[in-house]
Amino acid sequence: MDGGGRMTIEDKTGCPFEVGACGWRDSECLTDMYLLFDPKKASQGLPPDEDQACREWVRSLLNEGQNFLLWQEDRVVGHAVLLPDPDRKDAEFLIFVDQDFRSRGLGTELTRAALEQASRLGLEIIWLTVPSHNFRAIGLYRKFGFMFAD
Repeated sequence: MDGGGRMTIEDKTGCPFEVGACGWRDSECLTDMYLLFDPKKASQGLPPDEDQACREWVRSLLNEGQNFLLWQEDRVVGHAVLLPDPDRKDAEFLIFVDQDFRSRGLGTELTRAALEQASRLGLEIIWLTVPSHNFRAIGLYRKFGFMFAD
């Protein structure tokens, strides 16, 4: 997947998707995913529910992060981003999967792509925040070795 290429994967039902690096060329389709995202403010107030704030948030993620998208045909249905701090050799991790595509193994593939990139970048710690009631996300993070911290 280096160089912005996409890799074809299948979900748990055998449906094909593509996962790969994301850049400015993908800005509009990524923004469209978040403008339609439900529920708004799904995770610690994100994505923003006001259209302009959402557009600015997506721009900041593209400016500051290592971004990965999940496509079904020409539609973006998932997004993961690493927000690295090279001086500390760490990064915050965010992931969102469209509500109609959850529980199909797609978050696993996005997480795998992001963590492989983190390794290539020499990042030593990947961290995130998750509400204690988001059992689906916690299960995903545990699968990849994330640990709870105060």
